[in-house]
Amino acid sequence: MSARPRIDLDGVSLADEAGPATRTGPSMVLAIFRYRTSEGIALLVPESADVLVLFEHLEEATLDLVAGSVRIVFRAPYVEHQSWLRGARVLTGTWTDRFVMSAGAFPRRD
Repeated sequence: MSARPRIDLDGVSLADEAGPATRTGPSMVLAIFRYRTSEGIALLVPESADVLVLFEHLEEATLDLVAGSVRIVFRAPYVEHQSWLRGARVLTGTWTDRFVMSAGAFPRRD
């Protein structure tokens, strides 16, 4: 195998979990996940720049490996002061695997 697979969340679109769905899927994208740092998570705000959200402003940030989903819950006081969130406390998104590998490539252990 020439490339090692890894979880790549850069580019995952994050939308308001409580927002109205559109004809093509979930509500409008409010941010794009970029990466995690030792201090927080970097998000790209559409038509803007990368924003570092410190961990102290988050209640929860989860990654569901089975569903392939990301869920970020912001603390209420942070949401009140960030117009780019448009009042959303919870952003969710789904990532697409860029590395495709058949289960047959691994020895069975069942």
